[in-house]
Order: sequence, then structure tokens, then C-alpha cells
Amino acid sequence: MENAPTYAEVEKQFLDLLSKRPLPLATVLPMIHSSAVLENGNKADEWTTMLLQELAEAADFQGLYLVLKDRAQSLTQQLKITGIRDILKKAAVKDRLATALIDAAAFGEIPIEESFRRLDLLLALVPGTLVIDANWGAGIVKRLDDFYKRMTVDFPGKPSHTLSFTTACDSLVRAPHDHLLTLRHNDPEGIKKMAKEKPGELVYLALRSFGNMTIVKLEDILVKNNFIPSANWKTFWDAARKALKANPLVSIPQKRTDLIELRSEVESYNDSWFQKLSTLKDPVKILEAILEFEETGKLVGLDDVYRGIFEDRLAFAIKGAHNTDPALYARLAVCINRLGLLNPPIDQLRHHLWENDRYLIAAETLPVRDISTMTEFLLAQGDTANRQMLDSLAAMPFNLLNEVLTTLKEIPEAATASTELLNQSKVPPTLINWILRFRATVPTWPVPPTIDLLGHAISLCENKLSGESLRMQNSIKQYIETKLEEILEKELGLTHRQILFERIQASAAWDSTTHRTLLGRMIKIEPSLAERKKVIQQQQQIAIRQTSWRSISEKQALYKRLIEVELPKNSKDIAVARSYGDLRENFEYQAAKDYQRQLLQRQSELQLELKQVKGTDFSGVPHDKVGPGTTVELRTDEGEQRTYTILGEWDRDEQLNIISSRTRMAQALEGKRAGEKVSIPVPGGEAPATVTAVHPLSEVIRHWITTPPEE
Repeated sequence: MENAPTYAEVEKQFLDLLSKRPLPLATVLPMIHSSAVLENGNKADEWTTMLLQELAEAADFQGLYLVLKDRAQSLTQQLKITGIRDILKKAAVKDRLATALIDAAAFGEIPIEESFRRLDLLLALVPGTLVIDANWGAGIVKRLDDFYKRMTVDFPGKPSHTLSFTTACDSLVRAPHDHLLTLRHNDPEGIKKMAKEKPGELVYLALRSFGNMTIVKLEDILVKNNFIPSANWKTFWDAARKALKANPLVSIPQKRTDLIELRSEVESYNDSWFQKLSTLKDPVKILEAILEFEETGKLVGLDDVYRGIFEDRLAFAIKGAHNTDPALYARLAVCINRLGLLNPPIDQLRHHLWENDRYLIAAETLPVRDISTMTEFLLAQGDTANRQMLDSLAAMPFNLLNEVLTTLKEIPEAATASTELLNQSKVPPTLINWILRFRATVPTWPVPPTIDLLGHAISLCENKLSGESLRMQNSIKQYIETKLEEILEKELGLTHRQILFERIQASAAWDSTTHRTLLGRMIKIEPSLAERKKVIQQQQQIAIRQTSWRSISEKQALYKRLIEVELPKNSKDIAVARSYGDLRENFEYQAAKDYQRQLLQRQSELQLELKQVKGTDFSGVPHDKVGPGTTVELRTDEGEQRTYTILGEWDRDEQLNIISSRTRMAQALEGKRAGEKVSIPVPGGEAPATVTAVHPLSEVIRHWITTPPEE
């Protein structure tokens, strides 16, 4: 066996290599590493310094950069004075682009590792390089500008996009060869075909390229990068989800807010997996682990010991969700029932969900598929459960109501419970939304006529709502806007078309553009409605007027009573009258429908008035002459003294001598000054008088203006 070379021999070999050109770095660097062992590091820095000097003299920028990266940690302190940046810039003095890139790497300003990462990236971004940006996707480097220290990148949605070298370090990465965006760049048609025919594979590539993510984030990435249109997302994800369930490397969560995870290896579900499950304390993770196992199809013939672990952990989890998380409790209860476990008892689980209407609370946050399984679980008790569910229709969120009525619509109790609610003055938003959309599926139900349902719907759209009710309001608006022609042509006769036209015309539920469009579409179906529109348009040409805040409040109260009391009561009267039989000879029904037309006309008038007449407190009104917002004193030629306060056109109070600006007296006095003669209206004609004074409003009058009237 040959003896190892001595340190002196290694040093001589190293010095010999330094004289060669080009410098054999692949041999020299390992020798520097070995010198640290041979001499306990005493020679490593010395040899490195010698090597750097040789590379600098040879102006070998690439070699210098390689050595500095290799020895950066040990040389950082030694190079504090001159700095790594200066060494590199000196070697690249004739290369303006390299000098600009070195500046962007910020040596000495940030951690050394980050500076080398930046410069590695910048040196690699030569024109033609494919890069990825988080916002713009994949792009190709077009050019680099050493003067302005920026680069130009062509992105599909932003060609010739410029960004500084510093920004590029933070936002760009070189596109890996197997990244989804790289694959699409190299084979756009192939990826397009994959999105259409193999959505599961596309999602798998997205996870591998962008990392684990939520369903929401996945949708954002695939839509933003134009892999699929936004409108096709639901269909795409349903197909992808189904395909991914068969992929053992992908874990799909139950909640949209949890991550879809890509495993590094296939889960074996062996003793180790069950041992880990037996120690889990988080109820959510326990349920997700068991659901994941259930999807493998390995439940049949499961060992009793393993089944015992399932039962123990689910019993533990159900205790954790008891009285704290109804939605999680419902999911756990359904899982226990589906697995056929005996502990805890199924009746006990159902009782807890029924108690205090916890199932209603659970349905507010559960996804549709879990609401479906919970409903099936609870309704398995039969008639008692059916009645309890139907008794709570008014309180149900839409997805639960939809599931219950879809399941029970064939039983008479469902029709009775629903129509009782539909005949009330205030129909639950969820039910009116459901019946409008699905009334064709319940042809035997004695539901109110379509015109009455639409009346309830439009009233709902005029209210300020939030939460679930706001979602229903938006859904109903969309339904009316989408189905308007179909409803007019197939379900409404001329009389009901006129009623609907006046109802929509009087409604403030839609913005002005949509409102005009709806009316125009109705006139296109029924041209005779145009005459009624002309009348309203003429009314709307009246100039905007003013009145006091007090009178505005009074008029708003009248409008509110009309919407919330009189119209709903009229709808109920129509429903009661309809129950008397033949509508052609039904006096009560015809009278109620006539009154409905009067109410709708009054609603239209009140709404127009509230739109045109503006509230004011008459502050800052000059009192050098008579006008709205002034108090005037008169003396008739017979010596009678009179005082009037003129306010807005709806204002009137005999005790305070307040008169409307629309009265003959106010119009006769308009513009007169103190000392001027005037003819005032009197019974039987006019009489001469003199304006003796014009005053600003008193505090008593101002208090009256700003105080709402008693209801």
C-alpha cells in the first residue's frame, strides 16, 4: 500500500497547478478542502487567497465567482474591507451587463447566501430563457438592459413587460422543465387536451408545480393562467375530484379551506398508520383520516382491532364536538352510522342534532353533500322526523330546505307546510326562492299563482338584507332577470302582465339601467304596456322639489306601511278569497285584486314622490323677501294681523301657522319684501294686504322641522 502524500508534496502540487492556464479549478478546489484537514485549516485561507489573485490577474470572472461561492462562509470576514462585490466587479470591468447584475445581487447589504442566489438567477436569465412569475405566469426573457438595469420579458397576457433586475430577483424563477407552465409552453395543444380529457392529471401537475393548496387557490391558479374558463370550473373540478380519488398520492380535503396534499409515497395503511390514528386528538383530523381510509374501499373485512380503533377515535371526536361544533358533530354522526359502529348509539347522536335545532346551525356551514347525508340520517326516523323538519322550513338555510323539500315533496305534509308559509304576508326568502325555481316539480301543490309569488319576490328584493337573506335576494333578482320572457309568455295573461309591469315599474329593487331594460323587455312581449310607461315618464319630468325632514319621515312611514302591512295583507286576502272557489264568480277575489291594483298605483306614486321631493331643514335661507323657509307678517286693509310660516310642499300645521309652498297664499306672497302691497286669496276672491315683516325661522319651527311625527 502506497503511503499518502505529505503536506509538503500536496502544497508543491498545488503551486504547480496555479501556474497552468486555464486554471484547473476542478482539481485545485478539492486540494484547498483537503488542506483544511491536513493543517487544521491554517493553509486553506492562504491557498484560497492565492487562487483568487491568479483568477483576478487572468480576468476569469466565472472562475472567481465559482471560488467565492465555494469559500464564501470562511472568507466573508477576511473580505470585509475589499468585499466580494468589488472582487467580482474588478474581474468583470469590461462587461457592463455583468457589473449591473453584481450590483443587483446586493453583496454586503443582505445575507451572503441570498446575494449568491440572486446572482445565480440573474446570470442564468439570458435572452430566450423561460421564466415563471407568480402574477403573469410563464414568460420568455427578451432582452437585458445594463444601462437602466432592467430586463424585458414577454408574458402571454403582458408582452414586453419590463422589470428591474432587483425586482426580477424577487418575482422570477427559472421555469423547471417539468413545471406545468413549462409543459404548456412546449406543448399548448397537449395541455389543452389534458384539461378537457384528463382533468385529474392536470390538477396533479398543478400540485407538483405550485405545491399543496386549497381548492380555492387551485381554481384561482388554473383560471388566472387560462387552463380552464371560470364558467367551466365546477364541471372541471367535479371530474378532476372523481379521478383524483383513485390516485393514492393525492389527499383531497373535505373542506375547501383545507389543503389538497400531494404525498411523496403511497399511504400503506398498515399497523403504523393505525398506531398514528390511535394517538390523534384533533376531532377534525380523526374524521379526515377515517374518511380517507374509507375511500380506499378497504373497510370490508377490516380487522376487529382496527375497527375498534375507528370506534374509539370517533367516540373521542364526537365528545369533542358535543355542544361545541354542530357541523362537525353532524359529519361525525353520519360517519359513525355509515360505518355501522355501535358506540355511541345512533339514536343518541340523532337526539343531540335535533335538540335545540343544532341540525339547523350545522346546515349553515356544511357543504351541500354533507347536508344531504345529514338530512338522510335524520329523516331515517320516519314520520316524526318528517314533521319536525317541515315545521322548521321557515328557519332553514336554502341548501337544507332544498334537500328536505326535494326528498319529501311527494308527501302531503310537505305541500301543506310550504303553502301555509307561501300564503303568509311575509314569505321566508329561502322558500320563495325555492318555489320560483322548482314549482314545476310540484304540480299537485296548491301554491299561489305565479303573479302572487312574483309579488312576494319583488317585495323581498326591495328590502335591505344581509347574510343568507341577501344571497336569496340576489338569487331571486337573477331569476327574474333571466326568466322574464318565459314567465310572461307561458304563465301570465294580459291582466297579470299589467300587474307585474306596474309592480316592477314601481320597484326600487334594481339599478336604473337594469330597471329600464326589464321594462323594455316586457313591452317587447306585450306592446300595450308602453302606454302605461309613457304616463310614468311624463310624471317623472316634474322638477325636483323640497320639503321638511319631518314631512319626508311622515311620507316614508306611509310608504313603509304600504309595503310591509297593506300589500302583504292584501296578498293574504287574495289567498283567502281564492279558497272560496270559482274565481269568475268570486266577488271577494275580484275586490281584493282591484284593491291590489290601487295599492300598486299608490306605491308607484309614493315612490316617485319620495324620489323627486328632497328633504331640507331650510338652513341658510335668506329672509330679505318671502319664500320657503321664511316667516311673513301681514296686515290687511281692514287692520287684521296675520302670520304665516312658508315651508316645503308637504308641510302643514294649523297650530303653528305653517303652510305649504304649493298653497295659493304662499304663491301670492312669493318674492315680496317688507312694505310691499300684495293681493292675498280670501273666500270669494282676493283682498289687498301689506307685508309688514319677513323673519327667519324661529327655534320652535326649526324643532318642528327636525322632529319626526309620532306614529
